[in-house]
Amino acid sequence: MCGVSTIQARYVLLLLLAVSASLSAGCDSPRAGHSWFREAEPEVPAAAAATDEQPTFGALAAPSPDSTADAIVVVQMLFDVVRVEMEIDEIHHSDKTWNHVDELRCDPARIALLRRNGLRMGVASEHDWPALRAIFEAGEAQVLGASHTVGTGHPLTLELDQIVDDEVIFLTRADDRAVGTTFDRGAKYLHLDYAVDRHTGDTTLMVTPEIHRLSRAKYWRSQGGAVQRVPAYRGKVYHELTASMRVSPGEYLVIGPDNARAGGLCVGQKFLTRTERGRKYETVLCITPRPFGNEVTQR
Repeated sequence: MCGVSTIQARYVLLLLLAVSASLSAGCDSPRAGHSWFREAEPEVPAAAAATDEQPTFGALAAPSPDSTADAIVVVQMLFDVVRVEMEIDEIHHSDKTWNHVDELRCDPARIALLRRNGLRMGVASEHDWPALRAIFEAGEAQVLGASHTVGTGHPLTLELDQIVDDEVIFLTRADDRAVGTTFDRGAKYLHLDYAVDRHTGDTTLMVTPEIHRLSRAKYWRSQGGAVQRVPAYRGKVYHELTASMRVSPGEYLVIGPDNARAGGLCVGQKFLTRTERGRKYETVLCITPRPFGNEVTQR
């Protein structure tokens, strides 16, 4: 989804105040979802080759290293998501965001790799919200908030944009080799897997970018005990950029672009900036996890 109508300054303030209240409020029941989100896993043929390119999302593959295995549970989750878009003129307003975000909840080497790929990620608390709100107001932000309930065992999937013309996206690997891939179409997703520590109430969020694309042609495959014509998966899951962060109650995950990367062809720039009618915008996401319901899966 690209277009968001311009919000007048007064309305932005009212909306941000409402979101601020949401960040500090609890939740007892699910609320309506939004078209940004897809509750189920991407529709990928079961017969697709089991390679690093095949999407595998759902319950976290392993418990958090700071917790014992029996403390980690997968529960139903409500996510409050605030999408903030600011026009890029001579200033990248999102750069100021990181003065109020803790990026050290993740391994430093992983954070460095994300930054080489134009991505920044960290955790902020409700106490940081007034400073972030002031930055968004100064950037004349376009703001949209939505809530979505995710079923047990499924990730939250955010659709950021659609590829309609050829796009080249570069991934910088851990050894500093840059590898480019051209996509003629597809959808840009961020998948958020999660697990909750029942002793502390902390939520571990695992974020993975993906370009989701299925072939137009269909092929005969043996699937589910029957031979069917199905499309082949032609997208790319950026497993090398998967990052996990621990979010405590009263905190939220912040994801945004790293504007130090020149050229604009890296993953973060391609996922979190867009151009519309000759104007360029950058996107910052604030994501609050709210577990609810009974523990349904014990690790």
